[in-house]
Amino acid sequence: MNNYEMNRRQALMVGGMGAMSLGMPGSVMGSDKLDKDGNAVPSTKSCIFVLLCGGPSHVDTWDMKPEAPEEIRGPLSPISTSVPGLGFSELLPLSSRFAHLCKVVRTVAHEHNEHSSALHTMGTGTPYPAQPNDVVAARADDHPHLGSICAHWMGWRRGLPPFVQMPQVIGPPRYAPWPGQGPGFLGKKRSPLVVKGDRQTATFSLPAIHLPRDVSGRRLDERRSLRDQLDHVFQQTDATAKAVTEMEALYDQAYSLVGTSSVRQALDLDQEPDSVRDHYGRHLFGQGLLLARRLSEAGIPLVNVYWIDPEPAGEGGGEFDSHGRIYHHYPKRLLPPTDRALAALLEDVHDRGLLEDTLVTVMGEFGRTPRINGNAGRDHWAQCQSILLAGAGISGGSVYGRSDHWAAYPASDPVSSVNLAQTLLHLLGVPSDLELENFEGRPIPACRGRVLSGLFA
Repeated sequence: MNNYEMNRRQALMVGGMGAMSLGMPGSVMGSDKLDKDGNAVPSTKSCIFVLLCGGPSHVDTWDMKPEAPEEIRGPLSPISTSVPGLGFSELLPLSSRFAHLCKVVRTVAHEHNEHSSALHTMGTGTPYPAQPNDVVAARADDHPHLGSICAHWMGWRRGLPPFVQMPQVIGPPRYAPWPGQGPGFLGKKRSPLVVKGDRQTATFSLPAIHLPRDVSGRRLDERRSLRDQLDHVFQQTDATAKAVTEMEALYDQAYSLVGTSSVRQALDLDQEPDSVRDHYGRHLFGQGLLLARRLSEAGIPLVNVYWIDPEPAGEGGGEFDSHGRIYHHYPKRLLPPTDRALAALLEDVHDRGLLEDTLVTVMGEFGRTPRINGNAGRDHWAQCQSILLAGAGISGGSVYGRSDHWAAYPASDPVSSVNLAQTLLHLLGVPSDLELENFEGRPIPACRGRVLSGLFA
C-alpha cells in the first residue's frame, strides 16, 4: 500500500502518545513558572497561524482510513513519514519528511458547518452565536480573533504590530467579510495589519503610508505634538473621549509604521536567495509562508496566513472547498503547492533555530464529510478535523486523539475549538483569566477554554 505499513504495536505507540501526556503539565520551554491552573508559563515569541480556507479533507491528508470502504477512503493511499507508523497522504510527500516536528491532532470538532461561522469559531475560540448552517457576516460586536486578543494583551512593541494578517480579509467578493478575522468589540485599534497579496505576481504590500516630500522627521514630530494637545482637549468631553482615544491609537500605529523599518524590510522578499523562494514555491501561499517566517523572525507575535487558491477553479473546487471532483482538484491544484510550502516552512524554522520559540499551526475552518458525495467530492464536516501543530514546546512526532473507523467523530480525546484556542493563547503567554470589555461594556473572558497540557511535554 504505497510503501506504508503499520503494525499493531506501532499503531498503539503513535495513537497513545497524546494520551500518555494528558496528565503532564511538564515544563514548556524550560519554564519553572506556573499559571493559576498549574500549567507551565511558556516563553513563545511568535505564532504562524495558517488557515487552509475552504476546509481540507482530513481523510485525504492526515487521518487516512485505508481499511475503510472505498466510498470513505477514496483512491488515495497513505505513505510513510519520518515517524515510524505514522502515515500521511501520498499527495504530501515533502511535508511527510518533517512529521517528526509535528503533532497531528485528529479530533478537533465544533458545530458550525458553514464557512463564515466556522471561520469565526476557529479563529476566535468562541462558537459563533448562530445556527450551525447560517451564513453570517462580520459585525462590530463579534468576539475578537486570537490575534486581536494578543494585540490587546501585548500592545505594539518597538514600533511593531502584534498581529499581521495576509494576503487578504476572507469573504465573498462585494459582500461583508466573514466574522472572526478582526478585533470585533475590541475596536479598530486592535485590528490586524493587513499585508495584501497579489495572486498573479505572488507579491505583498503594506497599506500606503507616505510622508509628503516637504514633511521632515522634525516637522512630523511637531505635528504629532500639536495633535496630542488637541486630543487632550477633546478628551475632556465624555461623548468624544472613546472615539478620540481609538483614533489616537490608530495615529500612533501609523506613526510607528512610518518610523520603523523592520516590517518593510521583512516584506522585501528579494532579500531571500532565489533557491529559498523556489523552495517555498513561487505562488501566493508559498511566498506568504516565507513572508510569515520573516515577519515572525522580525518580532511579530502572531502572523495569520490564509490559503488563497493560486489557480481558482470556480464552482466545485475553489480553495479547499471541493464539493465536486476532489480527486481532480487535490492532486492537480491544491495539495502540491500546500505540501511544498508547509514542508519549506517547517524545514526553515527548524534549521534557523526558530522552532523552539515559534508556534506553527495549520488548520481549516472544518473538515470534510467521510463519505464521498455524488459529485465525487466531500462536503462540509465540522464534527471532526485534523490539524498540525509544531514548535513552542509542542511534542512532535506524535498523534493526539483518535477518530472513529470512518474519521467521522472523535473516538478519544476530543478537542474543542475553545480548548484549542485557550492552549494557543497560553503558549503565547496570554493569561487564562484575561477578561475583555465587550460591546456593552461588560467584562467577559477572552476565552472560556482550558489548556490542553497533553499537547506539549
